[in-house]
Amino acid sequence: MEQQNSLLSQFSLRLVKTLSKESGLQALVDLGYEVLGNPFTVTDYSVKVLASTGETKVTDDPVWNELKMNNNFFFQTYSYYLRNSLFNEIARSDAPFYWSDAYCKYPRLIGKIRISNRDVASIVVCAHNRDFKESDEELLSLLCDAFSIEFQKTKYIDFSQGLMHQSFLYDLLDGKFEDERLIVERLKILGLKFKSKLFVINIDIENLDRLKSTLPYLRGKIENTLSNAKAIVYNQNIVVLASSESGRHFQEIELKTLKEFINANNIQAGISRPFSKLTDVREHYLESVEAIKLGSSIKSEQHFYEYQDFIIFDLISNYAHGEKSKKLIHHSLIKLIEYDKENGTDYVQSFYTYISNFKNIKDSANILNIHRNTMFHRIEKIEKLLNVDLNDGDVFFQLYLSYKILEFYKITLP
Repeated sequence: MEQQNSLLSQFSLRLVKTLSKESGLQALVDLGYEVLGNPFTVTDYSVKVLASTGETKVTDDPVWNELKMNNNFFFQTYSYYLRNSLFNEIARSDAPFYWSDAYCKYPRLIGKIRISNRDVASIVVCAHNRDFKESDEELLSLLCDAFSIEFQKTKYIDFSQGLMHQSFLYDLLDGKFEDERLIVERLKILGLKFKSKLFVINIDIENLDRLKSTLPYLRGKIENTLSNAKAIVYNQNIVVLASSESGRHFQEIELKTLKEFINANNIQAGISRPFSKLTDVREHYLESVEAIKLGSSIKSEQHFYEYQDFIIFDLISNYAHGEKSKKLIHHSLIKLIEYDKENGTDYVQSFYTYISNFKNIKDSANILNIHRNTMFHRIEKIEKLLNVDLNDGDVFFQLYLSYKILEFYKITLP
């Protein structure tokens, strides 16, 4: 008994020193492996691996291998343990307990990690290297307490709020999934369902008035505004994975309410293009980030930016680091700018309106508040002056691109 007390005392001191150095989860894992002498995993309640011992030689335990290879259980395995009351046993047990079943070759010792009186994760030790000792139960209990402290210093504090989907969304946004099959398994376990059209919305909260609103309130409000959506705090912004059956329905109905909320709180948001595969979340998250970056620069009076409206600006900004794109301005447009300066005309603006409306004389005339015949003759004169054929698709696109380059660099039109 005296030897066991000494072991527990020494382990407690080493845990305190490790936590005080802010070494992170891996330092606790390494220390726990050294003292327990057996491999273990730390999993959340969707059975997603948060941390595990590194170099172990467990190759003949099906349950261990599945968890280590995929970082979570498949739904069939998860369902098996639900039916056999493993999770109920974890919830009931205040102290570590032993577990064995037909699929586990080696016995397990399981302890739970709690934050603010909530169960957030479990440590499962596998008796692969040696048989369990009586002292292992108390050692594991100490280790669970240490992980609780460490989690409260990291993003895993969110588990205490019961937001088990957050770990999954972090992984999607970090681009950790390449296999759609593994995503499907996680969705089943978490009970999450998304519609066929997916969107990523990035909400910049830099200008949020913290006296009027808090992050938990804002996140909850956004989730309630959008059906079939989940929101998390990511890279100091609120990021939403939203979905709908129709991209048009989502934008016309739900986005209207969201835009009003964004404007009312004086914050900015960017939304990606619609997509269908959850493996592409990272790519479309970056689109939503770029939408805010470009939108706030080009259309600063707005608060909500759709990436699809700024694709051409993204292309311009990334062409040889931007400045080189000025050389792509069509020579005819430069000629027209010079003509306006010399003659006091406004052909550049008229021509842009015409091109932007895909050569629709009536709509262009209405926008410029002139008669359609006046618009027709003006365009006829411009085409003759520039000697360009707007029925040539390549020429039309080059002129449109030229105007967008001018807009991007805020080159004022005459």
